[in-house]
Amino acid sequence: MSRSKPSLLTFALYRTSHKRSSPGFVRSCWGKATCLALLVAPAVLLQEPVAARTLEAVRSRGVITVCAHANALPFSSRKDDPPGFQIELARALAQQLDLGLAVAWVVTPNQYRAADCDIVLDTIVDPEVQAESRLRVSKPYHHSGVALALPARAANVGSFQDLKAGERVGVQVGSVAQMILGQRGVQTIPFAFEDEILEALAAGSLDGAAVSPATIGYFNLTHPNQNIRLVHAYEREADLSWDVAVGMRGSDNLLRESVNAALDRLLADGTIQGIYARYGIEHRLPTANR
Repeated sequence: MSRSKPSLLTFALYRTSHKRSSPGFVRSCWGKATCLALLVAPAVLLQEPVAARTLEAVRSRGVITVCAHANALPFSSRKDDPPGFQIELARALAQQLDLGLAVAWVVTPNQYRAADCDIVLDTIVDPEVQAESRLRVSKPYHHSGVALALPARAANVGSFQDLKAGERVGVQVGSVAQMILGQRGVQTIPFAFEDEILEALAAGSLDGAAVSPATIGYFNLTHPNQNIRLVHAYEREADLSWDVAVGMRGSDNLLRESVNAALDRLLADGTIQGIYARYGIEHRLPTANR
């Protein structure tokens, strides 16, 4: 299993309880990348040096371009074997719009800033952040957050609140999960990358892990003999849960409406659910659809 890097598309600005201290304070760091990339990627989203295209401009090109990380399974991969669920979602969306799909592959925040892309998948919905920027979002299509991974034998644990004193819980260094759990007295063990956390959990050196449900699902799919229990603990944690949508950099309402209609069709016919399932991920309805 390759060390997956976080999709630069999945970052969200995180508001502290007292104020937004910095646009680089992220809710969680999904996968493998440098801390520097995690700190500046959300700020990059707001700077928009590339001119946004309207629906008319996109249709005149015949192609819609998505930004994606080149090595970030299960999110995306340039190797295309498999392509990652974000690429599959983008292909399905482009087909619904009767457009071709181009991928702008990025690894660093500077590459993302310079990339000429129209959409980003898994943009976290945050009305305050979106109101302060020109980043538009579609209607949400999935609900996610920071989940709790446990050994398969673990019982009677249904939330982060159920963790016992002295239990060792792997977290990504500098993540909000580390901060929140640490404030509650949980013994957090910092790691750089999510896949390393799950490997340590499977090896028995941790009692739990605070990671994305996508990473847990894909780990179980690719490690059938090292099954890890997934607890959707974020459902009880407002600061660790969010809806995700298609992000569009300063585009017009017509493009947003077209994307929304396409998402409705892809949800209704089960396409989105099926794409997630191929990567071992359970599709969960956005909070507004429950």
